[in-house]
Amino acid sequence: MKAGERSFGKGEIIYREGDPCDAVYVVVSGRVELFHEGTNGPVVVSRPGPIEMFGETDVLADSLRETSARAAQRTRVKMVPRDEFMVWMQNDPAAGLRVMGLLVERLRAADRIIARSRDGTLQGLGFGNTGIAFLDVLLTWFRRRRRGAEDDRLSQWGGGVPQSFQVGIAQVNNDIEGAWTRALASLLDERFGIVVRELQTSVQMDANPDQSQVTAATLNTRQVLSHEPGLDLLIWGDVHADGYTLWFSPAGVADDERPGVFSLYLPLELPGDQEPPAGDLFYFSVLAAIEPQTDAQRQLQHQLLIAAYESLPAFPEGIPVTWNMEQQRTGLTCYGHGVATIAPQESDPAWYERAAEVYNAAINRLPQGELGLEEALLRKQRGCVLQAASERRQDVSLLEQAVEEFRISVECLVKASYPQEWGAAHNRFGLALYKLDLLTGQPALLKEAMASFQSALQAFTRAEVPLRWADVMNNLAQVLQVYGDQVKSPEVLERAVDACRAALEFRQRERTPLGWAGSQNTLGTALFLLDKHRQSTEHLDEAAAAYTGALEVYRQMGASKQAAVAEKNLAHVERLNKIRSERRVVMPDWAGD
Repeated sequence: MKAGERSFGKGEIIYREGDPCDAVYVVVSGRVELFHEGTNGPVVVSRPGPIEMFGETDVLADSLRETSARAAQRTRVKMVPRDEFMVWMQNDPAAGLRVMGLLVERLRAADRIIARSRDGTLQGLGFGNTGIAFLDVLLTWFRRRRRGAEDDRLSQWGGGVPQSFQVGIAQVNNDIEGAWTRALASLLDERFGIVVRELQTSVQMDANPDQSQVTAATLNTRQVLSHEPGLDLLIWGDVHADGYTLWFSPAGVADDERPGVFSLYLPLELPGDQEPPAGDLFYFSVLAAIEPQTDAQRQLQHQLLIAAYESLPAFPEGIPVTWNMEQQRTGLTCYGHGVATIAPQESDPAWYERAAEVYNAAINRLPQGELGLEEALLRKQRGCVLQAASERRQDVSLLEQAVEEFRISVECLVKASYPQEWGAAHNRFGLALYKLDLLTGQPALLKEAMASFQSALQAFTRAEVPLRWADVMNNLAQVLQVYGDQVKSPEVLERAVDACRAALEFRQRERTPLGWAGSQNTLGTALFLLDKHRQSTEHLDEAAAAYTGALEVYRQMGASKQAAVAEKNLAHVERLNKIRSERRVVMPDWAGD
């Protein structure tokens, strides 16, 4: 048998009980059901999902197939011939440990099914009643071993990327005996790519928190993550009459300006009955909330998100009408975050537009007539994905829609209640106005952008948040240089130069190389334009030095597009410097007499 991929429709048989064992399978997308014909009909014993292996037990036992396998939905699998699988087992010391861990997980799943099955037995499978407690001990040991093996891989057919993210679930508040926490963890138990740890700690935060409560909760979650080495994500929250209120705290540093970034102000309200698609949506949300810290993690997250997306019904149409409005709204929000997280690595801008559609559905489920923080954050997210779609499609109308979303976001917020979110919304609004002016040439947009940045500087002060202050100052410098060029004002361009130099006090090359390079590029342009409108060469050497520094960093960091811009700007400066040098006339000494 040759290695390769094959697609199966829903219900289509992959192999039957009693067939020869000529291959091991890996799910590429979709989900598979392994089942046995019991006395009362088929009994499903396992449901392997994306990037999960199945059929390996029969190969290792060198026996005929002891179960049948069928596609639970439209599914694509990769077939690994028996000989290749056995070579991997013999040559990779970690392979045996990995397969043994999978077997233990499958035994544990089988015990749960036995407990629920009508005839109470699974004859012919060789499982028997293994005992949950014994399996828990073994599974804990295997997971601990896997956590210590950072090179855990699925050999050549696994893509050469890490195989799992480590997710910690804190004890949910109001869960006296821990049953609700265990039930929540069980939603991730059989999801490949996720290794779950149930933690003994808990994190407290009130519903509808203010900024001080969110800040305190953020500090608490950082402490938990620091005491739980290896975790990629911490899940925590409350349980109540309607189900769960859940928050996600990643170990990686989140970019607040990234489309799809999770916020502690926007939890996921998950129904307590856990009926589909609650489990699949929870899994999708968990994957999207992780902030990858390496390229390999980003690749793994993207693969898992795509597969999880395909297993969910199409939202917003597929959101259950039995969920209350808050559950629908927060579920759509997290789904939108997942789609927006997928989008940057896909060439089709329709992913961003899909996210915008889902965010809009969430906005439509807000209480009518109430402007507030939740709408502000949803509008901001929708504006972010529309702006990203605009950049991909070169479509001004999409950017105009984004600007309106950011405008509403600003109007929904009160500085006194949420100063950081208020400042961030003004900063994002100013940037969108600036980019719209670049495409349409409307000076009025630049004036509005400058006012918005000045507002952001009221929230992000130099003393309290110097890096955020420097970011806004850099944005303000960009707007000032364009506006100064449009109105031919050296005074405005001098303000742009001053703003750049102020930003560079905190945007240092060693700490934030790309930020430093961006400010150097802006500084070079402001100096160049200042000399252009003054008909002088006073600042051209400094402009050339700024562009040269930016170009060095961009090339070192592999930022080819930014490097091309800096190189083009440097060429303009050198050409202007040469022209004006040639025009200089040295006056004779007697000319002044």
